[in-house]
Amino acid sequence: MFAPRKKKLYETTMGTNNELIRPEWMNNSFFEKALRSAEEDNNITVISTEVKAATAPGDNYGSDMYRALVKFKRGTDTVEKSIIIKASKPTSQGALAKVISEANIFYQETAVFTIVFPAMYNLLNEVPSLSNHPIAAKYFYSHSDETASSIVLEDLKQSGFRLVEIKSGLDLKHCLLVMRTIARFHAASLVLYQKDPDIFKSFMENAFSKDDDIAMENFFRGNITTVAKEVETWPDYKDKFARKLHNIGDTALKQWILETKRKEEEFNVLCHGDLWFNNMMFRYSEDTGEVEEVRFVDFQLTHYTSPAVDLQYFMHTSASAEVLEHSELLIQEYHNTLCEILTLLKHPHLQPTMSLINEELEKRSRFAVLASIGVRSIVLTDKNKVPDMNNIIEAKESIYLSDDYKESLKKLLLLFEARGWL
Repeated sequence: MFAPRKKKLYETTMGTNNELIRPEWMNNSFFEKALRSAEEDNNITVISTEVKAATAPGDNYGSDMYRALVKFKRGTDTVEKSIIIKASKPTSQGALAKVISEANIFYQETAVFTIVFPAMYNLLNEVPSLSNHPIAAKYFYSHSDETASSIVLEDLKQSGFRLVEIKSGLDLKHCLLVMRTIARFHAASLVLYQKDPDIFKSFMENAFSKDDDIAMENFFRGNITTVAKEVETWPDYKDKFARKLHNIGDTALKQWILETKRKEEEFNVLCHGDLWFNNMMFRYSEDTGEVEEVRFVDFQLTHYTSPAVDLQYFMHTSASAEVLEHSELLIQEYHNTLCEILTLLKHPHLQPTMSLINEELEKRSRFAVLASIGVRSIVLTDKNKVPDMNNIIEAKESIYLSDDYKESLKKLLLLFEARGWL
């Protein structure tokens, strides 16, 4: 997938002030191919393009995100269209880019958009109440060569969707909406698997499944050690939790891999794999301001495994501590929606019991703790102190723990203790 590069076309994607700079390969010819594919019109001619960064530092770590305003000719009409380009980082940009390249995750994401979603939408559109409710942005085009890999998508911002800005986690309404939407994704995948399991052949393994991966080992151990040292400074928490947290760091990567790995005997679905709040965009009512819709983005870590992986990861990276104190409400919403959709899709026999879902969540209790410590610490980072992920996974620096994260962690540690997870 990622062959050695012939030219250094991608070496200048980062400017001296860490701003994102348009790479040379992202030229009019590239946009012409993308739009001809998206519009199904080989006569489109691109006139001009304006390209800028689509996300702020800390919003996206695994790829470079661009927003392009493209002016093009279609017949006698001149049209403008805003699109999103998701591009791989060159391996010269550090350890994180190398890890991502070796994991082949751009291929995985392209397969989600070109194989899974078309089949999934065909299935859902057979039911009037489930039709025309996309789960993700519309796919336009993808390309991969020795220079870079890229995916071109609908610009959800044009339809009123946006990233949510939070400090301490999502509130109950946002979380319930996410639970209903991921349940729809899981249910559709479950039915598709019954109809054509070959669709999911390339999703049977997690992209990051090597327990001797030094970069990922450094990531988990470093973050957990930083959190443990912080807890050592909290008089009411030090004796209870600091040593336990240090011990978790010793086996964190192995535990993470073990608990995300698919087990044939369990209840399995296609999981998003990286379900945190910056991998979703929300649309709000113009009248009430209430959240109405969500679209998921970033399917690079999608794989077929227990739904508990998505549920624990989302809740413990993205839900507020107050919502997590009543997580049974989220799980009930998920289960109700999953069963309802399986019934509508005429596969009620596939419905899991609530006790089965809870059992799988309990099996992944340590995964939930690791998500809260190893990942939530970055998710709730201070936007003015965004970590350099290359330095973190190379063990050159530690993450900065925001005050919001520290406050949420105090509540979560007590919650984990009460549940017997820590």
